[in-house]
Amino acid sequence: MEKIFDEIKRELGFEFSESAVLKKAGGGLKVARVNGKITVSYTEISGIFRAALILKAMGGEDFEVEEKRAAKELCLMIDCSRNAVKNAETVKKLIRIIAAAGYTSLMLYTEDTFEVDNEPMFGYLRGKYTKAEMKELDAYAADLGIELIPCIQTLAHFNQLKRYQYSHFKCFDCSDILLAGETRTYELIENIFKTLRECYKTEKIHIGMDEAWLLGRGRYLDKNGYRDPFDIILGHLKKVCEIAGKYNFKPIMWSDMFWRIAYADESCKDENGKVKIPEKVLSEIPADVALCHWDYHCLKSEDYYEKLEIHTQFKNDIWFAGGTAEDNRGFLPHLSYSLKVSAAAIEASKKFQPAALMETVWGDNGGECAVMANLPAIVHYASRAIGVSDERMKKEFLALTGVRFDDFMKLEYAQTFGGKYTEEIANPAKYGLYNDVFSGYADAVIDGGDKKYFSAAKRAIEGMENGEYGYLFRTAISLNEVLALKYDVGIRLRNAYRKKDKEELKILAETLGKIEEKIGAFIKDYRKQWLKENKPQGLEIQEIRLGGLKERIKGCRERLEEYLGGESENIPELEEKLLPAAVSRMRNPGRCDLFSHEAIASVNAFDGFTEVDV
Repeated sequence: MEKIFDEIKRELGFEFSESAVLKKAGGGLKVARVNGKITVSYTEISGIFRAALILKAMGGEDFEVEEKRAAKELCLMIDCSRNAVKNAETVKKLIRIIAAAGYTSLMLYTEDTFEVDNEPMFGYLRGKYTKAEMKELDAYAADLGIELIPCIQTLAHFNQLKRYQYSHFKCFDCSDILLAGETRTYELIENIFKTLRECYKTEKIHIGMDEAWLLGRGRYLDKNGYRDPFDIILGHLKKVCEIAGKYNFKPIMWSDMFWRIAYADESCKDENGKVKIPEKVLSEIPADVALCHWDYHCLKSEDYYEKLEIHTQFKNDIWFAGGTAEDNRGFLPHLSYSLKVSAAAIEASKKFQPAALMETVWGDNGGECAVMANLPAIVHYASRAIGVSDERMKKEFLALTGVRFDDFMKLEYAQTFGGKYTEEIANPAKYGLYNDVFSGYADAVIDGGDKKYFSAAKRAIEGMENGEYGYLFRTAISLNEVLALKYDVGIRLRNAYRKKDKEELKILAETLGKIEEKIGAFIKDYRKQWLKENKPQGLEIQEIRLGGLKERIKGCRERLEEYLGGESENIPELEEKLLPAAVSRMRNPGRCDLFSHEAIASVNAFDGFTEVDV
């Protein structure tokens, strides 16, 4: 118990008075200060941490608070598979933060980024968690009353292992999917479970199994002929559960491979068009497997209902990963959007009462965004699940971070154009950075006048570079300085070139030089941010991308200067007509949502490109 008091003091600077009464009891958390006397009744040890934050936030005033979660468990999942493997100190800080916010458990999503006995290529050079680190983090979480739950994959999303599919992992079906029924597949999975059992106290384990849409369509088809996907995944699940049981693990899995197959199959619908999961599926899913439904993008609670209704057919416990902290679209988060979809998801959960609620923080496209940039969304999710008012949540957020909630939200302004667009996912702060200045793919659709939002976004967070989270704002300021210059430069270059306006082109050549300098400054700030939160492995991807961007700007500037000096006759890229129809996922006018392989450099291919989601 002494450990939790030490960590409360470390994170919150708060100490309970000697007269404070703390007692363990059922019925949720109760915190009161009456006539200056503090009483706390808690169910889980983490409730002591939560009580400390409430007391700090409420100051010296008398109050009584009673809290009860909307679900038995409240879990936070952090992506540690797409380059950005959170370092041990970051994980420990997250554990302290979520204990204070009211969560009960933490998952670190690790596809291959953890050590596995007898599998030397698993997570090779990827900054994987060692067994010693996993044991250390598990013990630390337990001391604060947080359950650390392994979150892995046992079917698909093994992109990185495919690099070694001919030398070590000779067990792939097709794409990133393991070969069901293959002895080597289950040897790998057993090595995973055996290693994790040594490192974690919990009986829970999230085994993934999502989005394996090509299951049975590759080597499996060659070896076995066509089989019903339901039969393949049920057979594989039973084998995985058998291995899990051997090591005293109770699995949780994403549910989409069951309900989505049925959703797309007309034979699985009744006369009213409602989805009916086949009885053979409902009866054959092992009883001790919890099914986790993920649905991240509904702005209204009723829009979650249909899929949640489908899940009432299952006989298993249901977890609901509804809403998400959206940091997977670039260097800055989508906080307002996250708050809205999560609030709707939690409201929807009240109708269906899942066993657990989960907030996810995904890092698709390379883990570019700092995990701590999502703190408003992380805290807000727990507050809504507990029933805390927004007014009290903001007091607690200030007490937790030293930053006002509304000020922290301004970190997203480059993405939302100063809060103008908060009900969409668009990432101008990413494609605006990477969009090529000569063959500008996105220039066909963006409005150059929108660059004003980046200067405004910079001004909104200036002066916030100090304090514990100042590094987030410093990096965002550097990025906004680049975007304020670069966002419309390709459009201006193309227009001036076609008009043969050499005076404007000279100005733009100087602008390209300034952009080079600003990118250099951003790289330095971003490197510091990355190394503060993450292991160094994976940083090379960001530095190669950003360094390549800087070199490309330099090359374009030099070619432009050669053109202006008469050393070359033309700039062919600027003579091509841009086609708006080529740009995918348009949102509001002048805004779109591009993945890394679309946003970076050009439409030209990197040789051997595959769908590797880093």
